[in-house]
Amino acid sequence: MDKKIIFFDIDGTLYAPELGGITKRVREAIKKTQQLGHLCFIASGRPYGYIADNVKEVGFDGYVLANGANIKYNNQDLKTRFMDKLNVKELCYLLKEKQIEYVLQTSTYCYMSSSNKCLLEFYSHCNIDFKNFCFDYDEEEIYQKTVKMEVWVKDEKELEYAISCYKNFNYELHPDNHSMEIYAKDVSKATGIQDVLKELNIPIENSYCFGDGPNDVEMFETVAHPIAMGNALDIIKERSEIVCLSVHEDGVYYQLKDLFDI
Repeated sequence: MDKKIIFFDIDGTLYAPELGGITKRVREAIKKTQQLGHLCFIASGRPYGYIADNVKEVGFDGYVLANGANIKYNNQDLKTRFMDKLNVKELCYLLKEKQIEYVLQTSTYCYMSSSNKCLLEFYSHCNIDFKNFCFDYDEEEIYQKTVKMEVWVKDEKELEYAISCYKNFNYELHPDNHSMEIYAKDVSKATGIQDVLKELNIPIENSYCFGDGPNDVEMFETVAHPIAMGNALDIIKERSEIVCLSVHEDGVYYQLKDLFDI
């Protein structure tokens, strides 16, 4: 049997807030897929510090995190691509000048000021365990460990200013027009997946993914068999081989059942 590898986005794919977690049927389908000898990976824009225990407890074989900057396999770092320290330091300086909230994300923990009220409120609704946040730290030390950042802007003026500071980085503005992901220009879910396939010696034709949102586009253009959730954006559905049921209809469960006869 050829070993397959399946990459799963989290938000809108495995998890939706109103579901209260990953459903029992989806968890069981992932476990049965693994029992057949296939690998199941998370592929998320989230850093490791944002992965809640109710996701970790599913028992994924590995993670492509921080939009591809950090790869974990069997609970060990397989590969990590850091943001440029000096560029991160300069960006933080510019954001502080306008009192714009930000968080520094590493391969283990996340670092931010306890005065970041908007980000703290936002994260309280994002299925994130705050035990992985640090509020007392040496920022100069963390610059060299940063794999990704997140920024919160309060209004259009702050948004325009923040974007003007991102010349050395890629960024993604979330639909709320407040939260923004900042990451190195040479990383993406695609580069992370390519790293995994190379390190584990798995041919591209044996790769699958499930996703729904804009930061899944490069992943969908990389794997051999991209599967869009029923609730996915059109740009994802247009790039998919299959459109399954939505996250609210246990789409992952039914599609894994069809793919692997579980």
